[in-house]
Amino acid sequence: MMDISIIIPTFRPKEYLWECLDAIDCQTIPHDRFEVLIVLNGERLPYENQIKAFLAQRSGLPCRVLYCEERGVSAARNLGLDEAKGTYICFMDDDDLITETYLEQLFRLASKDTIALSYITAFDDGTELYRPIYITENYQDHRERVSYKDVRRYFYVPYCKLIHRDIIGTRRYDKSLKNGEDALFMFLISDRFRWVRFAEKTVEYRYRQRPTSAFNAKRPASYYLSNMLACQHKATCIYWAHPSHYSFLFYVKYILATIMGCIRRLRNVKQ
Repeated sequence: MMDISIIIPTFRPKEYLWECLDAIDCQTIPHDRFEVLIVLNGERLPYENQIKAFLAQRSGLPCRVLYCEERGVSAARNLGLDEAKGTYICFMDDDDLITETYLEQLFRLASKDTIALSYITAFDDGTELYRPIYITENYQDHRERVSYKDVRRYFYVPYCKLIHRDIIGTRRYDKSLKNGEDALFMFLISDRFRWVRFAEKTVEYRYRQRPTSAFNAKRPASYYLSNMLACQHKATCIYWAHPSHYSFLFYVKYILATIMGCIRRLRNVKQ
């Protein structure tokens, strides 16, 4: 078993996937200690051939291309988890970047009860101007362990983390959700770790902001309201199935976060 599996779901990938893979190719950790699982879902051709042609030019990059017939990022990530061989799991979006010491530094900090976290910056597509985002407000610039309950915003997203595979186990993303599946997944596995540790600030996950991304698509108010209620219901079922295993405070924070997130999205819905 190798050290790290990087899972990258992709749908109709464009040139930004090559930038993502180039950033992984430049990692300081030896290539034989990690693998990259590119999970293509939805339309297979011509994208699979394009990916394989690019990888043929990067023969040293340890990649496997998987195809997931079922559409949706959750289905793709679940397939990646099923196929992963690494002791640790690293999720990335196909248009994002990481700094050169990202994998090496996070690997030094992670363990079976501790998730390693990086600093997060965002940049607009077509630029190289990196800036902090709202999640970064939870960043703590020291090497000591911190309770996961104190950094709730870091659990809105699957990226910027290195997670031991025993923490995840057989648990998988909820494919019925189209938004909020990341935060629900992190809540689902929150009974299996206690701590987080932050890498130094130079270790960055760089989140690309694209106006045309699925996240920025505007939908009717009913969509956000129904999705919020679905997330709350699923989290409530998870909590009350094993209330002694989960933090009630973290559960309450999750519920409040879904409400605030819905309010933010409702401010820009289709009329």
